[in-house]
Amino acid sequence: MKKTIFITIMFATVVFFSIYAGCGSDVPNGNSAVLAVQSPASNGLPQDVLQSCTISQSEFNSWFTSGTATENGLVMPANSVTFGHNNNCDFYKWSWQMFSWMVSPQPGGLTTIESPVFYTVSAPDSVGNNVERILIPHEKGKLMQVSSAISEAGPHNLQIIRDKQGNHFEVQPHSPIVKPMLLSGAQVHTVELDAAQKPVFKDKSGKVIANPKAKILTQTKAQNIVQEFKTANGTSVFLSADGKIVESESGQATGDALIAQNGSLVYYITMVNDVYAFYLSGAKNNLIDDATFPTTAQQRDSICAIARANGVTLPDSNALAIEIKSSWVEAVNLPNPIGSYVTIDALIPTYNTSNPNSWTVNGERKAKLALVGVHVVGSTAGHPEMVWATFEHQRNAPNAAYQYLDSQKATKVVPADNGGTWLFTNNATDANPNQSHIGVPRNTNNLNSKNGFAISASNTSMVFPWGSQMNVSPNAEDGSSAASNSEVISINNGVFGWLVGNDVRKNYLLIGATWTSGGAIPNGQSYSADTNNPKLAGDAIGTSLLANSTMETYFQKPDKTCFTCHSGSGLLPTDLSHVYGELQPVPNFKILPKK
Repeated sequence: MKKTIFITIMFATVVFFSIYAGCGSDVPNGNSAVLAVQSPASNGLPQDVLQSCTISQSEFNSWFTSGTATENGLVMPANSVTFGHNNNCDFYKWSWQMFSWMVSPQPGGLTTIESPVFYTVSAPDSVGNNVERILIPHEKGKLMQVSSAISEAGPHNLQIIRDKQGNHFEVQPHSPIVKPMLLSGAQVHTVELDAAQKPVFKDKSGKVIANPKAKILTQTKAQNIVQEFKTANGTSVFLSADGKIVESESGQATGDALIAQNGSLVYYITMVNDVYAFYLSGAKNNLIDDATFPTTAQQRDSICAIARANGVTLPDSNALAIEIKSSWVEAVNLPNPIGSYVTIDALIPTYNTSNPNSWTVNGERKAKLALVGVHVVGSTAGHPEMVWATFEHQRNAPNAAYQYLDSQKATKVVPADNGGTWLFTNNATDANPNQSHIGVPRNTNNLNSKNGFAISASNTSMVFPWGSQMNVSPNAEDGSSAASNSEVISINNGVFGWLVGNDVRKNYLLIGATWTSGGAIPNGQSYSADTNNPKLAGDAIGTSLLANSTMETYFQKPDKTCFTCHSGSGLLPTDLSHVYGELQPVPNFKILPKK
């Protein structure tokens, strides 16, 4: 994006904790800041669910730096180096501990994700023919960057569009400088629309090019990529390698934006932790190998050594590499009291809203933001493909119907939500939810109306409430969707039971987590991608149809998983992370001579 929007956060002095093996050296402190919160509303989860994923009080207490659960107490990250990945429940407990750590208030009141343990990832900045992102340290007076667009990218880190049948394609973007070539070698000089609004491709002489077929530069999964061409009036035309014109549901290759029912845009922040930052910095300076994200103690120690050589200690190094994407709304007119949300003070963009179909940025103002969703992604022992988990505030969006097993192992159906007050819908029974109302043209923060709607709040629904499809098993461990859902509901109930008092974390739900069996290279498909032909099924397991209503609002499909977009030909960080390839080393990184 050419125009940058920032969140401003003033940081107090932060003291870090590390009471388990790692490379940190800070002294523990038993005091922890407390957030003042209201009593959380009922989470509405079935209380007769089969207890198939549980946590004991002693294990839960061990998450806290004090050794005992306290209201809004400081939690340590899960130890990813010694992670015991024996069953699905291990992954769900790992996810809950990581989330609890990230939103823990540090001494001084700021959360862990606001502290120097995390770096903000900047929006992309075009430099020549390259796209670069920088790591912004969290320091007093530093600015934190946000985006108001849901920019869903595919496995080649290209923009995604949906055709009118709901299929997804990546877009090889139009170049305003170089005239695009076709597979035949012909150069396209202009694209015009005929009387029937069908595209006509012409060469430099004005001659019509017969049977045009796109030249897709990317070799892997090229059948899912289209080439973008522009007409004189700026309309996008999408052509596939077999000559098919793909009609986008919006007519443009844009990101999407989302407005909540309280009138707030949703704002997004991408961050990585310090281990990720120094791993990347060392790898990009040829100090360590980056064939995979770190999963071992040896790799951790190498990263710690690189950090120490740069005058930095990594107090939570056993977390290994963590990447998160969080979503926020203005903390006004919320369906729950403001105290039931993790909040930050921020500077957000203001818009000229006089045109209901086109808003342009005209300034910024201070606001308080409330956390509504977060993706937690991290490498662990045995899983270089990373564990992909997501959390949401409990009052975000209504659920579609789902199944679970009760304590007698009988399958029960929870009907679709049809009432209540939700942040992202005013009609839980909307027969056609999850329709984008807002597009964000590339390289801008301006907003355009989309799909025949004015710029406005849309109705959002959770299509797969716990990452599985009704009557379809999402993983090999569970024989049914009901069994899988029961594990996630059970661990949520267990954590809520041990959280003390009005702990703000009681208001957030683990929706699920996904990974591959034995850390296999993900093929981009969910375990149940083709129920009629098991040989074509994917290798994403756990809750393999995972989606967040605030980040994959328009990407909830029965054949889509996290690895649909985050996969390539192997386990390289660039295969899995959309920011790794563009990120530059930490500021002022010292390249030290090898001994």
